[in-house]
Amino acid sequence: MSQLDQVWQEPRPAAGTLGPMESVAQRQRDRARPRRSYLPIVVLGVAVAAAACVVAWLATRGPGVTKALPAVGSGPALVSQAQLERLAGSVDHPVYWAGPKSGYSYELTNTTDGRIFVRYLPNGVRAGDPRPNFLVVGTYAQPGGFPDLKRVAKRHGSVSFGLDGGGLAVFNTSRPTSVYFGYPGKASQVEVYSPSGDTARRLVLGGMILPISAH
Repeated sequence: MSQLDQVWQEPRPAAGTLGPMESVAQRQRDRARPRRSYLPIVVLGVAVAAAACVVAWLATRGPGVTKALPAVGSGPALVSQAQLERLAGSVDHPVYWAGPKSGYSYELTNTTDGRIFVRYLPNGVRAGDPRPNFLVVGTYAQPGGFPDLKRVAKRHGSVSFGLDGGGLAVFNTSRPTSVYFGYPGKASQVEVYSPSGDTARRLVLGGMILPISAH
């Protein structure tokens, strides 16, 4: 069954659960709020001393030391571009995003059932923020993803358009904030969610949703 079928045809899951292809907007509304973190209050002199120690430690670190990727199924976490590139090199299909974006952090959610979400959060917004206000690019491992897109594109309410390389993009007029696309021979589908459907379509049509380069 197509991921799109499950969005448009299946009953909504119970509150607090996640369907096989729930829309990212609903996912963001239903996800648990992030744990709060607390920073100790220290006097200025101690802060300065601690900062000096950190600088010295960073200066003595060897090259190539990188932070580990969040565990699969561990929930949303802020990651660096380098971590996204490592993730892309660790799976057997392309992982898509909207490229680097100044002033934003990258939130990664990697589920146990083969879904990878990259969400763009303005600097200062914590991972797990439940608001559906942010751009999200989801890559879904799905054999037969492209034939499913072709089939769904013929249904009432669907709007489709071709992409370079033989790809196909589809959205439904009842849910225009999410655009789905795929390519022949690729066992995956991609969802681009934006609070503005015009923005989601512009990003897809403009070729701005690309595979992350694996390093």
